[in-house]
Amino acid sequence: MLTDIPSVVERELLISEIVKSDSHFLNLLQLALHEKDPLSWRACWVLDGADEKRPGLARKYIPEIIQKLPSLESKGALRSLLRLLTRHEIPEDEQGLLIDLCFNYLVSELYPVAVKAHAMQIIYHHVLLYPELKNELIAVIEDQAENNSVGFKARGNILINKMEKL
Repeated sequence: MLTDIPSVVERELLISEIVKSDSHFLNLLQLALHEKDPLSWRACWVLDGADEKRPGLARKYIPEIIQKLPSLESKGALRSLLRLLTRHEIPEDEQGLLIDLCFNYLVSELYPVAVKAHAMQIIYHHVLLYPELKNELIAVIEDQAENNSVGFKARGNILINKMEKL
């Protein structure tokens, strides 16, 4: 089903099968992390939906996902995996790498707004744990706002307003 662009109905069918079994999730994750587009981003899209439908399904795979992010070629896969990561506590051993990657996504012209929005959200979650990141995140958002879309600016302003209340 992943070889053709799945409709919303087909995606929901795939999700309903994936949530039934951790082994199904793991098999799809391996496909997502090791295949090329379009299979990679489609698999990640379904994984994200499965984790959203059954919260915590991806929890034990978070370190593997984070370790694989730097080598992902698919922007669509990256978008879905970052979205998935926004819903999870990140193991302390993986936080530094993930925060660094997210800052890199924010300042790079190579990544679409959706990737940047999820990266901002992940860093914001870590600002709550590490307040010393607050000024850096605000500075990066403000610096990047003029080079990005209205959506980037809106999301950035929401997070800046939240951080100013901390």
